[in-house]
Amino acid sequence: MKSCLTMIWLVLLSSVTIMLAATVPPVEAEDRLVQGAMILAPVEGRSMKNIPEDTLQACLARIQERVTPEQRMLALQVCHEEEATTKLEPLALKGD
Repeated sequence: MKSCLTMIWLVLLSSVTIMLAATVPPVEAEDRLVQGAMILAPVEGRSMKNIPEDTLQACLARIQERVTPEQRMLALQVCHEEEATTKLEPLALKGD
């Protein structure tokens, strides 16, 4: 009798557990965060020789207003690196 009662409680507990598990929605990633992400792929073969008039101010002006602070910081770093590269390229050509 006691084992029968234990089996009934086990079956009831199992069915309640299954029903509760079925009602809980699965955890998913937040889609709106992924939609707003902007991924910039590196441009192969980009040469500063093709754009000699590109200055630091022109590069900074191309940074969009609606970017995150992290994207703005990365764009500023890229602009400063390109400016340094344009200043160093003539020195590299003189040494050759």
